[in-house]
Amino acid sequence: MINFTGNTKKRVVNLGNKKSNDTTNYLEKTRLQRQQREEQRQRERSSLVLQSYIRRYIDLSSQNEILRQEWADEMGHWKSEEDWCKWISKFSFLCRWGTSRHNLDITCHQLALFYEGLNNNCLSSKYEISSSLYDSLTKNLINVISALSSSQKSIGCISVICDCITLLISKYNKGAHRYPNLILYLSKSISRKVIPDETVNKIISLIFDINVSDSSKNFIEFLSIPNIFNSIGIEGNHHLLEIIRRQVPSDNSTSLLHSLGGLQKINLLVNVLRIHGDRQFIASDYLVVGLILSTISFSIKDRTNLDEDGFEEDEFERTDIDDGSDIPRSSEALILVSNGVIEQLQVLYSARFIKQAIKYFTDADELSQLALHIFATLTYLIPVSKSKLCILITITPGSYKWFYNQLRKDPIYKFIEQKNMENYDYLRSDDLIQLYSKIPENLVSIFWKTLYTFEELYSYWLIVSNDLESFSEDKLSLQEASKFLKFLKNVCLTLIFNNNNTSLFNEFGKLKDISISLLNQLYTKNSRLMFLPDKFWKPNELNFNIDNMLQLIIDEEERRNEMEVEASDNDSDLELNGDDLSHKNSSKKPKFAKANSDTLAKLEVLKKLPYFISFRDRVKVLQTLIQIDRERLMGSDAFSFFQPPKRLKADIRRESLFEDAFNNFHKCGSDFKHTLSVTLFNEQGGQEAGIDGGGITKEFLTSVAMEGFQPHGKFELFKETAENQLYPSDEIYKMLSKKIEVKEQQQKLLYLRFLGNIIGKCFYENVLIDLSFAPFFLNKWCSFNRGQNSMKNSINDLNYLDRELFTNLMKLTSMDSNELEQLDLNFTIDEKINDFNCTFDLLPPNGAEIKVDQSNRLNYIHQISNFRLNQSLHVQTKFFLNGLFEIISSSWLSMFDASELQMLISGGENDVNIQDWKENVEYGGYFDDDTTVVYFWEVISEMSPEERFKLIKFVTSVSRAPLLGFGSLNPKFGIRNAGRSIDRLPTASTCVNLLKLPDYQDKELVRSKLLYAINTEARFDLS
Repeated sequence: MINFTGNTKKRVVNLGNKKSNDTTNYLEKTRLQRQQREEQRQRERSSLVLQSYIRRYIDLSSQNEILRQEWADEMGHWKSEEDWCKWISKFSFLCRWGTSRHNLDITCHQLALFYEGLNNNCLSSKYEISSSLYDSLTKNLINVISALSSSQKSIGCISVICDCITLLISKYNKGAHRYPNLILYLSKSISRKVIPDETVNKIISLIFDINVSDSSKNFIEFLSIPNIFNSIGIEGNHHLLEIIRRQVPSDNSTSLLHSLGGLQKINLLVNVLRIHGDRQFIASDYLVVGLILSTISFSIKDRTNLDEDGFEEDEFERTDIDDGSDIPRSSEALILVSNGVIEQLQVLYSARFIKQAIKYFTDADELSQLALHIFATLTYLIPVSKSKLCILITITPGSYKWFYNQLRKDPIYKFIEQKNMENYDYLRSDDLIQLYSKIPENLVSIFWKTLYTFEELYSYWLIVSNDLESFSEDKLSLQEASKFLKFLKNVCLTLIFNNNNTSLFNEFGKLKDISISLLNQLYTKNSRLMFLPDKFWKPNELNFNIDNMLQLIIDEEERRNEMEVEASDNDSDLELNGDDLSHKNSSKKPKFAKANSDTLAKLEVLKKLPYFISFRDRVKVLQTLIQIDRERLMGSDAFSFFQPPKRLKADIRRESLFEDAFNNFHKCGSDFKHTLSVTLFNEQGGQEAGIDGGGITKEFLTSVAMEGFQPHGKFELFKETAENQLYPSDEIYKMLSKKIEVKEQQQKLLYLRFLGNIIGKCFYENVLIDLSFAPFFLNKWCSFNRGQNSMKNSINDLNYLDRELFTNLMKLTSMDSNELEQLDLNFTIDEKINDFNCTFDLLPPNGAEIKVDQSNRLNYIHQISNFRLNQSLHVQTKFFLNGLFEIISSSWLSMFDASELQMLISGGENDVNIQDWKENVEYGGYFDDDTTVVYFWEVISEMSPEERFKLIKFVTSVSRAPLLGFGSLNPKFGIRNAGRSIDRLPTASTCVNLLKLPDYQDKELVRSKLLYAINTEARFDLS
């Protein structure tokens, strides 16, 4: 029996009677056969062509070998100039054949033989070379170099060719011959190969002999090769410098320099300075350097230092930079270079370079443009070296006046002055376009560059000078500074309101930033010296309708909150540095789809030049931002609609008020914004009367602030100046730095952070407290967002801290060398800490070894000021501001200066505006003409300011009148009829700002009862 496997051979049955080989298959087969025959014929033809070429190549190679041998045999056997020229022509042909199809059959032996023949003929001076033959020969030699530059052959050939071309140029060059791309190919040879220094020197020498006879572009690009001149000695190469002085400044040099990349420009500058060496700088040197610097609009930084700071190199290094673009300072291009490049460029910041430059440019007006290119670029090229430039210019007599006079005589400056006289706050784009049409483009650029340079220098001068010398005759006088301020106001607003028209200004970002920074410096200077009228800062025609701007401000704040949430989500796994007070996404700008450019410009004015907007309007903005934040906080809980608002509860004892407050709330952070529910217990342990509807919170905040900021209290967190103004105790820093009672000082830092929370909460709840802070401390609050040195005070602020020390330091500036020597001062400070004498080094580690003399006394003064105002207060201020900015955004406080911040803290008036108070009262059970009410206001008017403030505190828990007047008080100040019981005292409900006043109907009774109630300090027992 056969087993069935499942496989059977099926028979195909064609039921349709269809043929398998139809007509279509037949035609396709025919086409393929025809195609195969054609391909065969093509192969046969190709083989014939190939055979022909091979036979021709073999024949030509044979002829070339014969020609090569004949050429070698004819060496030195020239009977006439015709024989000599034929020998040269044969070699030229050999060069052409040797480089065709990249065969590179030319050998170093043949090149050396040709050089020997040239040299022998030169020694005998028998025969010349025609111009056409010269051009053909040099062209073919250049082709050989081109082939060699991209091959792996021996580089000895390049050395011999350089000798040949050098000999041709020196002995046979009778006309203006060109050497197209020779420099390009030689540059490639240097860049791609490891070449001996001797050969490199030959190539460099040849390139300088040719220079622009190739092309200016190739010559300049060669000069921009990094480290190209490291192998040659500078001494004895003066002719190289002369060629650079003569050839680099050309008609098209500016466009050629602009076409270079950023690193190429830096390398070019370094190479020029290396060739220059220690020689004296002359006018032509400044011309070359000035041309290069005029095309640089970026900064450079030492790659090593940046890596140590933890930055990623790829984030900053950009080798292809459009130098014609306007790069804002905040995102300005930064190129990383080696330390050697930085050191080489330091010559540009040396005294010999700067002083000679100033002399050249002040003596010759035609060179003034170069001064602007040089000084303007040097202010930002190496940021860490800018101070060297500024101080050298500052100590040069007449330098500031020279810059200022250059500005004043410019038609653009005069035009802006004229617009100021016509009460224009800024120039419209149409005004600028019309003005530019009458002035050559290069002069427009020069003006803005002059202005930029002058502003950088003047800004530096305002930083290093004290208020007594800021307006010395050698600089701008007080009158000149006032005139310049009017001009600067217009420029700042013009730059802001023409933000979208960057083409109107050269280096727009840099100019705008330094202009605004300088205006802020002068505003601060004026706040101390008061040399300008109050109305000076009020715009003439510009109308800031804050109500129209509020919606835009709200949109921006909401967008900022969204970005913070996004950043928090993205960085949830990262541990943020505790020293970072700023917002990580502060560089991101919110987008406003519906806002017009004018409104956006006004918003920028609010951020950067807030004093152009009235104080009341800015307070309104602050209160709006707080209200937005409060609503956001209430809506952050998804179930908040179904639950009562979150309240932070705490039991607080009067005898340990600050400690209890700290223990209950210091870990809350930003949650401290939530509503507080505080229960107060008196010294006997009894609960004080009252329910916290807001009034107890106000009492709690003011009481904690008064105890925590007490300069001579239990905690010693703050000190006070001679004017009784508060600032953080510097003892904390001193003890921490010397490791004395470290745990106690660390606890004090936590207390300071909590006090920052308390002040922030007072802002948040609109609670005024009767505290006065030192201006130099307040400066750190409101300038936190204004750059890396924003938290630093200057020497002028030392006058607020210690007037006697400030006066004595100023005396040092007028002492001669003998007087300074007798004082025996060095760069240290001696302090007594807990009966221990401690020394702080101002210039570690060798400050004790540096004696104070006339050369460094200014530095000594600034180091002392920096230690007192910044270094010894930094850590305390950092912790305090950490706490403050957890509640109130730093950007909100940046709208105010120090004096305005003080008004936000404690109110702006020394007395109460009774009329405003009277017009904003709500009565309950009384009319405004009732006898008791009339007597009440008469008694109020007869009270002392202190008594009026006590009454306000009795009713509102805040001892100051509302900052924006009683109309802003919410709820309104109320007076309710408490009945006819004349034996009762007035009582108050502080949570609703309500005074419960019995209907005394007797003036003296009203007076006595009110005074008794407000002076008993019964806390909430009279609620």
